[in-house]
Amino acid sequence: MNELRDWIVEQIRVRGPVTFARYMEWALYHPEWGYYTSDRRKIGKEGDFYTAPSINPVFAEVLADEIAGKGGSARVVIEFGGGEGRLARDMLSRWASEHRAFYEQLTYSIVEISPALRQIQRELVGEHVEKVRWVTEQELQAEANLGTPRLTSSTGAGDARLRGVHGVIVTNELVDAYPVHRVTRTTDGLREIYVTADLQEQYGPLSDPALETYVQTYAPGMIVGQTIEVNLAGLAWYERSLQLLSSGQILTIDYGYEADMLHHLSRRSGTLRGFYRHTLTDDPYQHIGQQDLTADVNFSALRDVGESGGWHTDFFGSQAQYLLQSGILNRLTNAWSADPFRDPDMKRNRAIKSLILPGGLGEHFKVLVQSSPNLYNKTE
Repeated sequence: MNELRDWIVEQIRVRGPVTFARYMEWALYHPEWGYYTSDRRKIGKEGDFYTAPSINPVFAEVLADEIAGKGGSARVVIEFGGGEGRLARDMLSRWASEHRAFYEQLTYSIVEISPALRQIQRELVGEHVEKVRWVTEQELQAEANLGTPRLTSSTGAGDARLRGVHGVIVTNELVDAYPVHRVTRTTDGLREIYVTADLQEQYGPLSDPALETYVQTYAPGMIVGQTIEVNLAGLAWYERSLQLLSSGQILTIDYGYEADMLHHLSRRSGTLRGFYRHTLTDDPYQHIGQQDLTADVNFSALRDVGESGGWHTDFFGSQAQYLLQSGILNRLTNAWSADPFRDPDMKRNRAIKSLILPGGLGEHFKVLVQSSPNLYNKTE
Protein backbone atom coordinates (compact mmCIF):
# COMPACT_ATOMS: atom_id res chain seq x y z
CA MET A 1 0.00 0.00 0.00
CA ASN A 2 1.34 3.42 -0.96
CA GLU A 3 -0.78 6.17 0.55
CA LEU A 4 1.08 8.94 -1.27
CA ARG A 5 0.60 7.26 -4.62
CA ASP A 6 -3.13 6.93 -3.98
CA TRP A 7 -3.33 10.57 -2.87
CA ILE A 8 -1.49 11.82 -5.97
CA VAL A 9 -3.67 9.76 -8.30
CA GLU A 10 -6.81 11.19 -6.67
CA GLN A 11 -5.48 14.75 -6.95
CA ILE A 12 -4.84 14.30 -10.67
CA ARG A 13 -8.25 12.76 -11.22
CA VAL A 14 -9.83 15.85 -9.72
CA ARG A 15 -7.52 18.47 -11.26
CA GLY A 16 -6.56 16.87 -14.53
CA PRO A 17 -2.97 16.24 -15.67
CA VAL A 18 -0.31 18.15 -13.72
CA THR A 19 3.19 19.21 -14.69
CA PHE A 20 5.98 16.86 -13.74
CA ALA A 21 7.26 19.63 -11.46
CA ARG A 22 4.02 19.50 -9.46
CA TYR A 23 4.15 15.71 -9.32
CA MET A 24 7.77 15.83 -8.12
CA GLU A 25 6.86 18.43 -5.49
CA TRP A 26 4.17 16.13 -4.12
CA ALA A 27 6.46 13.09 -4.18
CA LEU A 28 9.24 14.86 -2.30
CA TYR A 29 7.43 17.35 -0.06
CA HIS A 30 3.93 16.14 0.79
CA PRO A 31 3.60 17.18 4.46
CA GLU A 32 3.00 13.66 5.72
CA TRP A 33 4.24 11.16 3.12
CA GLY A 34 6.78 13.10 1.05
CA TYR A 35 10.29 11.71 0.69
CA TYR A 36 11.99 14.62 2.44
CA THR A 37 9.30 15.29 5.03
CA SER A 38 8.76 11.73 6.26
CA ASP A 39 10.81 10.17 9.04
CA ARG A 40 12.30 7.57 6.68
CA ARG A 41 16.11 7.36 6.92
CA LYS A 42 17.66 8.92 3.81
CA ILE A 43 21.41 9.34 4.27
CA GLY A 44 24.07 6.75 5.03
CA LYS A 45 24.18 2.97 5.00
CA GLU A 46 20.55 2.59 6.11
CA GLY A 47 19.31 5.26 3.70
CA ASP A 48 19.40 5.81 -0.05
CA PHE A 49 22.62 7.76 -0.69
CA TYR A 50 25.77 9.19 0.88
CA THR A 51 26.78 12.85 1.04
CA ALA A 52 30.27 14.33 1.43
CA PRO A 53 29.70 15.37 5.08
CA SER A 54 28.64 11.81 5.91
CA ILE A 55 31.98 10.40 4.74
CA ASN A 56 34.35 12.14 7.17
CA PRO A 57 34.55 15.43 9.15
CA VAL A 58 37.49 16.58 7.01
CA PHE A 59 35.06 17.92 4.39
CA ALA A 60 33.37 20.17 6.94
CA GLU A 61 36.70 21.22 8.40
CA VAL A 62 37.84 22.60 5.04
CA LEU A 63 34.59 24.53 4.62
CA ALA A 64 34.79 25.85 8.18
CA ASP A 65 38.33 27.15 7.70
CA GLU A 66 37.34 28.80 4.42
CA ILE A 67 34.27 30.47 5.93
CA ALA A 68 36.14 31.71 9.00
CA GLY A 69 39.05 32.94 6.91
CA LYS A 70 37.27 34.44 3.89
CA GLY A 71 33.87 35.41 5.19
CA GLY A 72 35.04 38.88 6.11
CA SER A 73 33.66 39.88 9.49
CA ALA A 74 30.53 37.78 9.07
CA ARG A 75 29.27 36.12 12.21
CA VAL A 76 26.05 34.74 10.75
CA VAL A 77 26.05 31.40 8.93
CA ILE A 78 22.85 30.11 7.33
CA GLU A 79 22.60 26.54 6.12
CA PHE A 80 19.66 25.59 3.91
CA GLY A 81 18.73 21.92 4.01
CA GLY A 82 20.91 20.65 6.83
CA GLY A 83 20.48 16.93 6.17
CA GLU A 84 21.09 15.04 9.39
CA GLY A 85 23.24 17.86 10.79
CA ARG A 86 26.70 16.43 10.23
CA LEU A 87 27.96 19.43 8.28
CA ALA A 88 26.71 21.79 10.98
CA ARG A 89 28.13 19.70 13.81
CA ASP A 90 31.55 19.28 12.24
CA MET A 91 31.90 22.91 11.17
CA LEU A 92 30.85 24.11 14.63
CA SER A 93 33.37 21.75 16.22
CA ARG A 94 36.10 23.08 13.95
CA TRP A 95 35.27 26.69 14.75
CA ALA A 96 35.13 25.94 18.45
CA SER A 97 38.59 24.37 18.43
CA GLU A 98 40.45 26.40 15.78
CA HIS A 99 38.58 29.70 15.37
CA ARG A 100 37.40 30.44 18.88
CA ALA A 101 36.70 34.16 18.42
CA PHE A 102 34.63 33.41 15.33
CA TYR A 103 32.74 30.69 17.18
CA GLU A 104 31.94 32.80 20.22
CA GLN A 105 30.28 35.51 18.14
CA LEU A 106 28.58 33.13 15.74
CA THR A 107 24.90 32.55 15.11
CA TYR A 108 24.24 29.41 13.05
CA SER A 109 20.80 29.12 11.45
CA ILE A 110 19.44 25.97 9.80
CA VAL A 111 16.49 26.12 7.43
CA GLU A 112 15.00 22.63 7.40
CA ILE A 113 11.43 21.76 6.40
CA SER A 114 11.45 18.20 7.76
CA PRO A 115 10.41 17.87 11.43
CA ALA A 116 12.15 14.48 11.59
CA LEU A 117 15.44 15.90 10.28
CA ARG A 118 15.23 18.90 12.59
CA GLN A 119 15.07 16.55 15.55
CA ILE A 120 18.02 14.51 14.27
CA GLN A 121 19.99 17.71 13.71
CA ARG A 122 19.20 18.96 17.21
CA GLU A 123 20.51 15.73 18.73
CA LEU A 124 23.57 15.53 16.49
CA VAL A 125 24.93 19.05 17.07
CA GLY A 126 25.14 18.10 20.75
CA GLU A 127 27.19 20.57 22.76
CA HIS A 128 26.75 23.24 20.09
CA VAL A 129 22.97 23.28 20.28
CA GLU A 130 22.93 26.70 21.96
CA LYS A 131 24.70 28.14 18.91
CA VAL A 132 22.08 26.84 16.51
CA ARG A 133 18.60 28.03 15.76
CA TRP A 134 16.06 26.47 13.44
CA VAL A 135 14.14 28.94 11.30
CA THR A 136 12.02 29.06 8.18
CA GLU A 137 12.95 30.94 5.06
CA GLN A 138 9.99 33.22 5.70
CA GLU A 139 11.34 34.08 9.14
CA LEU A 140 14.72 34.95 7.64
CA GLN A 141 13.03 37.15 5.06
CA ALA A 142 11.13 38.96 7.79
CA GLU A 143 14.32 39.52 9.76
CA ALA A 144 16.05 40.90 6.69
CA ASN A 145 13.21 43.42 6.26
CA LEU A 146 13.19 42.79 2.55
CA GLY A 147 11.88 45.71 0.57
CA THR A 148 11.81 48.02 3.60
CA PRO A 149 14.02 51.13 3.49
CA ARG A 150 16.34 51.49 6.48
CA LEU A 151 16.33 54.77 8.40
CA THR A 152 19.68 56.15 9.49
CA SER A 153 19.93 57.14 13.13
CA SER A 154 21.61 60.46 12.40
CA THR A 155 19.39 62.01 9.73
CA GLY A 156 16.34 59.78 9.45
CA ALA A 157 16.84 59.66 5.71
CA GLY A 158 15.78 56.52 3.88
CA ASP A 159 18.48 54.09 2.78
CA ALA A 160 17.60 52.50 -0.55
CA ARG A 161 19.54 49.32 0.25
CA LEU A 162 17.87 46.36 1.84
CA ARG A 163 18.70 45.81 5.48
CA GLY A 164 19.57 42.13 5.16
CA VAL A 165 22.34 40.60 7.25
CA HIS A 166 26.09 40.27 6.92
CA GLY A 167 26.78 36.58 6.70
CA VAL A 168 27.47 33.40 4.78
CA ILE A 169 24.91 31.06 3.22
CA VAL A 170 26.07 27.47 2.68
CA THR A 171 24.25 24.59 0.99
CA ASN A 172 25.25 21.04 0.19
CA GLU A 173 23.02 19.11 -2.21
CA LEU A 174 20.09 21.49 -1.88
CA VAL A 175 19.37 22.94 -5.33
CA ASP A 176 19.08 19.50 -6.94
CA ALA A 177 16.24 18.70 -4.53
CA TYR A 178 13.88 21.32 -5.96
CA PRO A 179 11.13 20.08 -8.31
CA VAL A 180 11.98 20.43 -12.00
CA HIS A 181 9.92 21.03 -15.10
CA ARG A 182 10.64 18.67 -18.00
CA VAL A 183 10.60 20.26 -21.43
CA THR A 184 10.82 18.43 -24.77
CA ARG A 185 11.35 19.82 -28.26
CA THR A 186 8.87 18.26 -30.66
CA THR A 187 8.08 18.86 -34.33
CA ASP A 188 5.40 21.25 -33.03
CA GLY A 189 7.86 23.22 -30.89
CA LEU A 190 8.55 23.16 -27.17
CA ARG A 191 6.19 21.06 -25.06
CA GLU A 192 6.11 20.28 -21.36
CA ILE A 193 5.69 16.85 -19.80
CA TYR A 194 2.53 16.37 -17.74
CA VAL A 195 1.53 13.43 -15.54
CA THR A 196 -1.88 11.79 -15.91
CA ALA A 197 -4.03 9.99 -13.33
CA ASP A 198 -2.68 6.60 -14.40
CA LEU A 199 0.86 7.96 -13.84
CA GLN A 200 1.64 8.13 -17.52
CA GLU A 201 3.29 11.06 -19.28
CA GLN A 202 1.83 13.26 -21.99
CA TYR A 203 2.84 16.49 -23.67
CA GLY A 204 1.12 19.78 -22.98
CA PRO A 205 1.72 23.51 -23.34
CA LEU A 206 4.48 25.22 -21.39
CA SER A 207 3.07 26.08 -17.98
CA ASP A 208 5.31 29.14 -17.47
CA PRO A 209 6.73 31.61 -20.04
CA ALA A 210 10.02 31.43 -18.14
CA LEU A 211 10.52 27.92 -19.53
CA GLU A 212 10.84 29.18 -23.10
CA THR A 213 13.17 31.95 -21.97
CA TYR A 214 15.31 29.38 -20.19
CA VAL A 215 15.56 27.18 -23.28
CA GLN A 216 16.48 30.15 -25.47
CA THR A 217 19.20 31.14 -23.02
CA TYR A 218 20.66 27.84 -21.87
CA ALA A 219 19.58 25.17 -24.37
CA PRO A 220 19.27 26.85 -27.78
CA GLY A 221 20.65 23.76 -29.49
CA MET A 222 17.87 21.41 -28.37
CA ILE A 223 16.89 19.00 -31.11
CA VAL A 224 13.58 17.28 -31.76
CA GLY A 225 13.14 14.47 -29.26
CA GLN A 226 15.47 15.93 -26.65
CA THR A 227 14.21 16.45 -23.09
CA ILE A 228 15.77 18.73 -20.49
CA GLU A 229 14.98 19.62 -16.89
CA VAL A 230 14.38 23.24 -15.92
CA ASN A 231 14.77 24.05 -12.24
CA LEU A 232 12.80 27.27 -11.95
CA ALA A 233 12.18 26.71 -8.24
CA GLY A 234 15.88 26.31 -7.49
CA LEU A 235 16.76 29.48 -9.39
CA ALA A 236 14.03 31.38 -7.57
CA TRP A 237 15.38 30.15 -4.23
CA TYR A 238 18.89 31.29 -5.16
CA GLU A 239 17.66 34.78 -6.03
CA ARG A 240 15.70 35.06 -2.77
CA SER A 241 18.70 33.87 -0.78
CA LEU A 242 20.99 36.51 -2.25
CA GLN A 243 18.48 39.10 -1.11
CA LEU A 244 18.74 37.84 2.47
CA LEU A 245 22.27 39.23 2.70
CA SER A 246 23.25 42.87 2.63
CA SER A 247 26.81 41.60 2.32
CA GLY A 248 28.56 38.28 2.54
CA GLN A 249 29.03 35.07 0.57
CA ILE A 250 26.93 32.21 -0.71
CA LEU A 251 28.59 28.82 -1.13
CA THR A 252 26.70 26.24 -3.19
CA ILE A 253 27.83 22.61 -3.46
CA ASP A 254 25.89 20.27 -5.72
CA TYR A 255 26.20 17.93 -8.65
CA GLY A 256 25.77 19.46 -12.07
CA TYR A 257 27.40 21.16 -15.01
CA GLU A 258 27.56 24.38 -16.93
CA ALA A 259 24.71 24.77 -19.39
CA ASP A 260 26.48 23.62 -22.53
CA MET A 261 27.46 20.34 -20.90
CA LEU A 262 24.24 19.84 -18.97
CA HIS A 263 22.04 20.19 -22.04
CA HIS A 264 24.42 18.53 -24.48
CA LEU A 265 22.87 16.19 -27.04
CA SER A 266 24.56 13.26 -25.31
CA ARG A 267 22.02 13.76 -22.51
CA ARG A 268 19.10 13.41 -24.86
CA SER A 269 16.76 12.27 -22.06
CA GLY A 270 17.97 14.75 -19.45
CA THR A 271 19.44 13.88 -16.07
CA LEU A 272 16.38 13.02 -13.99
CA ARG A 273 16.93 9.97 -11.80
CA GLY A 274 16.01 8.40 -8.50
CA PHE A 275 17.91 6.85 -5.62
CA TYR A 276 16.35 4.01 -3.67
CA ARG A 277 18.38 2.02 -1.13
CA HIS A 278 21.64 2.98 -2.84
CA THR A 279 20.32 1.86 -6.21
CA LEU A 280 20.03 4.22 -9.16
CA THR A 281 16.52 4.14 -10.63
CA ASP A 282 15.09 5.56 -13.85
CA ASP A 283 11.37 5.34 -13.10
CA PRO A 284 10.05 8.31 -11.09
CA TYR A 285 6.68 6.59 -10.66
CA GLN A 286 7.97 3.70 -8.56
CA HIS A 287 8.54 3.85 -4.79
CA ILE A 288 6.65 7.15 -4.65
CA GLY A 289 7.65 9.00 -1.50
CA GLN A 290 10.29 6.36 -0.78
CA GLN A 291 12.90 7.25 -3.39
CA ASP A 292 14.80 10.47 -3.91
CA LEU A 293 14.16 12.24 -7.20
CA THR A 294 16.81 14.59 -8.49
CA ALA A 295 18.34 16.24 -11.55
CA ASP A 296 21.70 17.87 -12.18
CA VAL A 297 22.06 21.58 -11.47
CA ASN A 298 22.65 24.23 -14.15
CA PHE A 299 25.52 26.18 -12.60
CA SER A 300 25.59 28.65 -15.48
CA ALA A 301 22.08 29.74 -14.56
CA LEU A 302 22.91 30.03 -10.85
CA ARG A 303 26.01 32.05 -11.61
CA ASP A 304 24.02 34.35 -13.90
CA VAL A 305 21.42 34.99 -11.21
CA GLY A 306 24.14 36.17 -8.84
CA GLU A 307 26.11 38.20 -11.34
CA SER A 308 22.99 39.92 -12.67
CA GLY A 309 22.40 41.07 -9.09
CA GLY A 310 25.90 42.49 -8.80
CA TRP A 311 27.48 39.54 -7.01
CA HIS A 312 31.02 38.49 -7.84
CA THR A 313 31.93 34.90 -8.69
CA ASP A 314 34.91 34.09 -6.48
CA PHE A 315 35.14 30.45 -7.48
CA PHE A 316 33.47 27.96 -9.76
CA GLY A 317 34.85 24.51 -10.42
CA SER A 318 34.80 20.92 -9.31
CA GLN A 319 34.64 19.99 -5.66
CA ALA A 320 38.10 18.45 -6.05
CA GLN A 321 39.52 21.72 -7.36
CA TYR A 322 37.94 23.66 -4.52
CA LEU A 323 39.23 21.29 -1.85
CA LEU A 324 42.72 21.17 -3.37
CA GLN A 325 42.82 24.96 -3.60
CA SER A 326 41.74 25.09 0.04
CA GLY A 327 44.67 22.92 1.09
CA ILE A 328 42.99 19.60 1.81
CA LEU A 329 46.17 17.70 0.94
CA ASN A 330 47.85 19.34 3.94
CA ARG A 331 45.46 17.32 6.10
CA LEU A 332 46.86 14.00 4.93
CA THR A 333 48.93 12.21 7.56
CA ASN A 334 51.73 9.68 7.23
CA ALA A 335 49.71 6.96 8.91
CA TRP A 336 49.94 3.20 9.00
CA SER A 337 47.95 0.78 11.09
CA ALA A 338 47.42 -2.94 11.36
CA ASP A 339 43.70 -2.12 11.38
CA PRO A 340 43.34 0.40 8.53
CA PHE A 341 39.55 0.31 8.56
CA ARG A 342 39.34 1.57 12.14
CA ASP A 343 42.42 3.73 12.45
CA PRO A 344 41.11 7.36 12.36
CA ASP A 345 44.10 8.76 10.47
CA MET A 346 43.88 6.14 7.73
CA LYS A 347 40.12 6.60 7.48
CA ARG A 348 40.72 10.31 7.11
CA ASN A 349 43.28 9.78 4.36
CA ARG A 350 40.88 7.51 2.46
CA ALA A 351 38.13 10.11 2.81
CA ILE A 352 40.36 12.83 1.37
CA LYS A 353 41.18 10.63 -1.61
CA SER A 354 37.52 9.84 -2.23
CA LEU A 355 36.67 13.55 -2.19
CA ILE A 356 39.24 14.56 -4.80
CA LEU A 357 39.98 11.58 -7.07
CA PRO A 358 38.68 11.73 -10.69
CA GLY A 359 35.50 9.84 -11.40
CA GLY A 360 34.11 10.23 -7.89
CA LEU A 361 32.38 12.86 -5.77
CA GLY A 362 35.12 15.38 -6.37
CA GLU A 363 34.60 15.48 -10.13
CA HIS A 364 30.81 15.39 -10.50
CA PHE A 365 30.14 17.78 -7.64
CA LYS A 366 30.73 21.46 -8.31
CA VAL A 367 31.29 24.40 -5.99
CA LEU A 368 30.06 27.93 -6.69
CA VAL A 369 31.14 30.75 -4.38
CA GLN A 370 29.75 34.23 -4.92
CA SER A 371 30.26 37.32 -2.80
CA SER A 372 28.53 40.66 -2.53
CA PRO A 373 30.45 43.55 -4.08
CA ASN A 374 31.08 45.17 -0.70
CA LEU A 375 32.06 42.05 1.24
CA TYR A 376 35.65 42.97 1.87
CA ASN A 377 34.84 46.62 2.49
CA LYS A 378 32.36 45.75 5.22
CA THR A 379 33.01 47.47 8.52
CA GLU A 380 31.30 46.69 11.78
